[in-house]
Amino acid sequence: MLKMLTFAAAVIGSLAVPLTAGAQTLRFGHANSPGEVANDMFNEFAERVNKRTNGAMTIRVFPSEQLGKEADLVQQVKTGALDISAPSMPVMSSLVPAMEMASGPFLWKDWKEAETVLRGPAFEPLWDELRDKHNIVPLTKILYWGWRNFTFTDREVRKPEDMAGLKIRVPESPIWVEMVRALGAAPTPIPFGEVYTALQQKTVDGQENPIPTIFSRKFYEVQGVLTMSRHMLQNNTIVINKASLAKLSPENQKILIEEAAAVSAKNTELQQAREQSMLEDIRKSGRTRIIDDPDRAAFQAKIEPAYSRLESRWGAEHTKRLRAEIARVRGN
Repeated sequence: MLKMLTFAAAVIGSLAVPLTAGAQTLRFGHANSPGEVANDMFNEFAERVNKRTNGAMTIRVFPSEQLGKEADLVQQVKTGALDISAPSMPVMSSLVPAMEMASGPFLWKDWKEAETVLRGPAFEPLWDELRDKHNIVPLTKILYWGWRNFTFTDREVRKPEDMAGLKIRVPESPIWVEMVRALGAAPTPIPFGEVYTALQQKTVDGQENPIPTIFSRKFYEVQGVLTMSRHMLQNNTIVINKASLAKLSPENQKILIEEAAAVSAKNTELQQAREQSMLEDIRKSGRTRIIDDPDRAAFQAKIEPAYSRLESRWGAEHTKRLRAEIARVRGN
C-alpha cells in the first residue's frame, strides 16, 4: 500500500509540474476606484502583462483600498506581503521624507518640467534609498494624476488673505500642513474616505485635490467655489517589492517594466484630457463658481517661508540637488 501511494504521488507530481512551472502571480493593491482612469489603466496593465508572458505571469488587482489604506499598502510592499502598489510620492515620504519634494507647493512650471526632473538624476538617490533600506523598486517613477486646486464652501478665494481663518481639510502629511498654515488657514487632517461628509456637514470650510478627484468624488456638489490655484502637482508611481521583482526571469522583468512605462504614458494622456472635460462638466453643473485667475504669485510668495521648515525635513543636500536640476532644465 505504501509503495502504491508513493507511486501515485510521484505520478501526480509529474503531471502537476508542467501546469505550474514558471507560472507566477503578483498581487497589486491600490487606492483608485472603478470609474477612475488609473483603475482602468491598472487593469489594462495586468491584462497586457499576462498576454505578453503567455499566461506565465498573472497580476491580481485589488482596487479601492481593499487591502488597506495607501500608506498601509506601501508598508505591505516593503515587507513583501504585497507585490505591487501605486502610491503617491508624499505617501512614500513615510519611508524616505525627501520623496515629498515632488509635491512641493508652486514648485513646478508645468508637467513637462516636473516629469523631466523626477525621471532624472535628482531623484536617483531617493530611489536608491527606497531600494536598499525599504526593499521597494519603481516600475515607473512618475504617474500623472493632476494639479491640485482648492475648493471652498462659499467664500471666493482669489488671494491668500481670503483664506484667513478657514478650516481646510488636508492629508496627514507635513507638506500639506505647512502649506495651508503658511496661507493663513487652519490645516485639518481628515481621512480621505470621510472628506465628502466633512464638507457636507461643514466640519471644514474647504479642501484641495486634483480635478479628477473633485469630480469623481463629487466634492463639487457640496462646495460652492473652486479656485484654480494649481498649487501642487499630484505624482503617483508604480512600485514593486524588490524580492518579488528578483524572482522573475530577466525577460519577464523587462516586460513588467515596459508595460508599466506604457500604462504611465497612456494614463498621462487620458488623465490630462479628462481633467479638462471634468472641469467643464463642473462648470456646466452650475453648482460651483470657478475662479480661473487667482493671484498665484501672491500664493507662491506666502508659501516660500514654509520651505525652510520643509527642507529641514527633506535634507539640505536633497533640496539643493533638486533646485539645481530644476534650474538646469529651465536653462535648457
